Amino acid sequence: MRHPAEVEQRPLVLPQVELINIPFFNLEQQFNSLDKASSYLLYCDKGIMSRLQAQLMREKGFKQVAIFTPTT
Repeated sequence: MRHPAEVEQRPLVLPQVELINIPFFNLEQQFNSLDKASSYLLYCDKGIMSRLQAQLMREKGFKQVAIFTPTT
């Protein structure tokens, strides 16, 4: 969900999670290649785009969508 520059500046590392880096501006074009039965945890630096894209995913039939909020 993050812009490529954000990924490069502050990479997200979650050792036990498969990370798929799809910029928010490309996510909707990827819906057909994503499994609607899988769980998705969306993340962006400020949380705004994650919330918007999570809503869009739910509207498109993705049932298991949540927002990741890192603890610092």
